[in-house]
Amino acid sequence: DTYAYAQYGGKWKKLGYRLGLGITRSWFQQIGQEDYETYSLNPRINLTYAFNDQWSASLNGNVSTINPSLAELSAVEQLTDSLQSQRGNPNLKPYTYYRNILRLNYSKGVWDIGVRGQYYYRDNVIMEEILRENNKFVHSYANHPNYSHLTFGLDARVGMLWNMLQLSGSIESVSTRSHGRDYSHTRNSIGWDAGATFMYKNFTAMIEYSQNSDYFFGENLATGEEAHMIQLQYRWKQLKMGLLMFNPFQKDYKREEANWNKYAGYSYHYHIDDIARMICVTLSWNMNFGRNYKSSNKKIQNSDTDAGVL
Repeated sequence: DTYAYAQYGGKWKKLGYRLGLGITRSWFQQIGQEDYETYSLNPRINLTYAFNDQWSASLNGNVSTINPSLAELSAVEQLTDSLQSQRGNPNLKPYTYYRNILRLNYSKGVWDIGVRGQYYYRDNVIMEEILRENNKFVHSYANHPNYSHLTFGLDARVGMLWNMLQLSGSIESVSTRSHGRDYSHTRNSIGWDAGATFMYKNFTAMIEYSQNSDYFFGENLATGEEAHMIQLQYRWKQLKMGLLMFNPFQKDYKREEANWNKYAGYSYHYHIDDIARMICVTLSWNMNFGRNYKSSNKKIQNSDTDAGVL
């Protein structure tokens, strides 16, 4: 893979902008097959606008080209069992991935609240398919019409209250749609998380709880994980010591995986009780010299030399 990228950025009144363009070349060779070579253009845009000291908005968008992997292109067939096999598809084509994120943020004093909308769209997307051949089920890949992912979310943070306490949380609604050659599925789910951090002198206490939204792609579903954590830390100079407990308020870890295929669908339910109430000892030592020197210099010079390109 070879990648080249150029970016132009600036500011016009209250509007900040960055425009970028990438060029990607992908090539590989497989014995018995023609060489695989593709070129693609990947534009990117980032806009930020400050209405006033409290309100701001940002828009991020980019277009990517996703190439099939070598395993997906390989025509080799591997038997899974007496009824199923796995096979690649040498006729797969790259597909286009559109990604857009719009954010509106309010910040004043100890309050920081944000609303976001995310829309992902994959055209001619590569997704798994299951074929029925000679009384066997063949798991393979194909270019399907499209796949879309729409998210609306709310994020909030308040702190530091009394210079000791910070509270944060978020909630999101996710809708995904897989439009295949012989199927069309929609999955809706909600994810949320909440956390609190308490700091006093050299002590830090944290509690976090999260319920992730579901992951759905093609005909494969993985339900969101539910997890929570309690942590207590003590800092002495550059040394941090602490205790961490996972899932102290539940007996086991639960998750579901499923496939909605009309020929060979399945549903698995996982229960793992060893993770619940697990205690860990944490230890970290920060050896950071260069950054401290640079940050001290920035306080005097008040300049930013970072190009902002990732």
